Parts: sequence; structure tokens; C-alpha cells
Amino acid sequence: MLANQESWDFQSARRKAADRLGCKDQRCFPDNVEIEAALRAYQQLFKVATQPEVLRQLRLLAVEAMQRLHAFSPRLTGAVLDGTADSGSPVQLYLFADTAEDLTLHLMEKRIPFDQRELRLRHAGGKTKTHPLFVFQAGDAEIKLILLSPSDRADPPLDTRTDTPNPGASLVQAKALLDS
Repeated sequence: MLANQESWDFQSARRKAADRLGCKDQRCFPDNVEIEAALRAYQQLFKVATQPEVLRQLRLLAVEAMQRLHAFSPRLTGAVLDGTADSGSPVQLYLFADTAEDLTLHLMEKRIPFDQRELRLRHAGGKTKTHPLFVFQAGDAEIKLILLSPSDRADPPLDTRTDTPNPGASLVQAKALLDS
């Protein structure tokens, strides 16, 4: 489901798979590490000819977007960072600003049409915070800008796979991914 863009996150994919299989016992559900391993194995078997190049193109796009959004200290996160992105996967960036208006004005000045939404993310200590989410298209790819407050640098959202703080990758680290 993740590989074919039927679901975008592990939790919804797990629920959909359980429904399709008629499984009600959550103790039988795979954990996030098992799901990611299965996704990588699927990609190695069925998308080995296309996924690496798609991932490379998405990483190039991420680096370009990070360079253009440098004033907001961008950090790459999500499937483009962890290497499981494929066609249809969004480029996800954490950005930092005091207010959503700062980013709104920047995007308007650059004449980038966007949709603004909200996204709830878990943070350490069981906290859930609502963050502004800006979404726009860059060619065939979707870019999701998740706006965090400057104080979230010390308390970044939790990685959905590992439940550990995920600070994302800096521009230097994102460029290094292209070289590896």
C-alpha cells in the first residue's frame, strides 16, 4: 500500500491492511520497523529499475527548495530523507519561523501558489502540536512545508517509524545524500 501510494503513513497502511485481511488483534500487527523493511524489500524486487532515479530526482528537488528557503532553516524529513520515496511521494521540509505569516509572505513574493492546512504532529513527552502546513506543486512533485516554531528545534516532532525526535537533515546533509 505504501509502495503504490494507497497510504502515505505506516499507521493508515497498517489499518487498511488489517481491514483487508480481517485481522482485529492488534498484537498481530507489524511494527513500523517491519513495515519499512517490507517496503524496502518490495522496492528492491519490483521497483529497482525506477525507484533509485526517482529518489535522486526528489532529493535534487529537495536541495533546490532548501536553498530557496534558506531563510527558514529548512530540514529535510520523510521518505525523501529515509530513501523510501518513489513517484508520488512528497518532498517534506521542516521550516522554522515565528509566525505563519512570515512564510506566507515569502511564498507570495516568490509567486508560488500554495494551499495552507494544519498538521498534527507528536512531540516528546506525549505532546501533540498543530503546525501550519504549506503545500505546493513543483513540476510533478508535491512539496510539503511543515512550519515549526523556533522552540521546536529543541523539541522536534517524533519520527513516525521510531518514535524518537526527528530533527531532519540540514542542507549540507541533504547534499551529501546526493553524493552517496
